[in-house]
Amino acid sequence: MPKRSAVSLPDIASIDTLSLAFHQAARGKHQRPDVQAFAAHLDRALAALSRDILEGRSPDGNWTSFQIYDPKPRQILAPCFRDRVLHHALMLHVAPVLERALVDDTFACRPGKGTLAAVLRAQQHIRRFPWFVKTDVRAYFASIDHAVLMRLLRRRLKHPGVLALCERIVQRTPCGSEKGLPIGALTSQHFANTYLDGLDRFLLEQQHVHGLARYMDDIVWWVDGRRRAVETLDAAREYLATERHLEIKPTAQIGRSEQGLPFLGFRVLPGSLRLSLRRKRRYRAARLRWEQEYADGKIDESGLQAGYAAALGITAHADASAWRRAEMEQHPPPEV
Repeated sequence: MPKRSAVSLPDIASIDTLSLAFHQAARGKHQRPDVQAFAAHLDRALAALSRDILEGRSPDGNWTSFQIYDPKPRQILAPCFRDRVLHHALMLHVAPVLERALVDDTFACRPGKGTLAAVLRAQQHIRRFPWFVKTDVRAYFASIDHAVLMRLLRRRLKHPGVLALCERIVQRTPCGSEKGLPIGALTSQHFANTYLDGLDRFLLEQQHVHGLARYMDDIVWWVDGRRRAVETLDAAREYLATERHLEIKPTAQIGRSEQGLPFLGFRVLPGSLRLSLRRKRRYRAARLRWEQEYADGKIDESGLQAGYAAALGITAHADASAWRRAEMEQHPPPEV
């Protein structure tokens, strides 16, 4: 078993930690009534939260539910602001512990990484290795097994109070007491990223794949030939079913690297990054939305230009200038 961290409950409940956690949780949200109510009596609120952490009463377990549609309907569960502060406080100490245990080629929820870094690593690999396997997990967040997750956390953390706090956070959600993490919680993002670290190591150390890139449950790895691709995909399916109680989607792809692969909103080719159909739709929708607001008189010319800049950001880093020109010719912008 790897050496476990000695981070303690008093570390998480310290006023210094909670104060920093408050500022992180409130960033960009200072106008919200719940944030203002918490901030109005900040010292008292932080002291009360500290007591609740030390005495095993946190989290409150109150959640807000809403849906997003990108690209399909998805339910987001967001914790109440007090619990958000708690989650940030916990992750200030626990996230670095989990981070140190990850392989280099996983890119979600990590400083200095992110989606673009994952895409660029994938591009490096398709230039070097001839075949790829790309897959993701069916209903990933909803399928995370609490007992398995806690077993993994016990390998990294040793303070009983910290582990008990993690377990309460995992269980006090509308997802259920045995499976599922809410997508909108900071703790869920880090726990879910850690949950698949074993698959990374299984593929790299036991299956000896040549390269790997993972962003949460979007995973692609590289091998020498089609037969080896099928073998490693079957091995990954068995590993996830046995060790993590997860199921790989039946839409897993095996292909030649030279033909490119879809990954995180891009079509990744050896010599270029193209926009995926999803990003193209997002760009069109953003353009149309800003143009409609301009036509309705809700924004002026400078607002429209700012909107165009925001839409352009969706296509950033892709070789998309020719496609954008064609879009502008086919759907000319309004005269300003």
